[in-house]
Amino acid sequence: MKKSLKIILLSFIALLVLITAGFLIWAQVAYKPTKEALSLVGKKEDRAMVFGNPNAETGIIFYQGAKVEAEAYSYIGYELQKKGYFTVIPQLPLRFAIFDVNKADEIIKSYPQVRRWYIAGHSLGGAMGARYAYENKDKVAGIMFLAAYPADDLSNTSIPILSVYGERDGVATLSQMKEKEQLLSKNTTLHMIKGGNHAHFGMYGEQKGDNKSTITAKQQQKETIEVMTEWLNRQR
Repeated sequence: MKKSLKIILLSFIALLVLITAGFLIWAQVAYKPTKEALSLVGKKEDRAMVFGNPNAETGIIFYQGAKVEAEAYSYIGYELQKKGYFTVIPQLPLRFAIFDVNKADEIIKSYPQVRRWYIAGHSLGGAMGARYAYENKDKVAGIMFLAAYPADDLSNTSIPILSVYGERDGVATLSQMKEKEQLLSKNTTLHMIKGGNHAHFGMYGEQKGDNKSTITAKQQQKETIEVMTEWLNRQR
């Protein structure tokens, strides 16, 4: 009996090791930033890209999408700093926001001069950013989703939310986005980018399972930044 239990235990451990190894190998195959994105990478501080003036009144913390290098979102940080917003894009463990949901805590503590913080994110990064906001409502003034939706029910909160999504998204599809609207707060602004897809919220090329966009990544992000800026201005 003891021998059988030992065999079962060893088999379970071996299976767990194989699953973990498989996940780590899969996670290492990341979506790399384009040359243009790399040319716009801001100042690097403590495994994060920093854009803009740390004495700005408003700061934005941006969580990367799953398996996407943080540098792929440098255009968003670069353009937001030109609008007067201090933006921090952290390098999250294994490129998965789920492994460090509370990364925003470190950032907020590191820049005490910033009076108001918003959390934003693409895909899984948006979902985990919203989880942080849900658990730290006193620290976050609002949430910005890019092709994302909350992992928690925010419908009974009044937290300001901006949800931007692409018409041709094959990962966070229109039907999924519509279904998840019930989880958003009553203070939500929705914006669909015509011709936009999932991958073009960053600059890292095509993504598996996504649909072809009819606009460029820069066009999609320019519209996204305009919408984000207008929404942020209304929150003041």
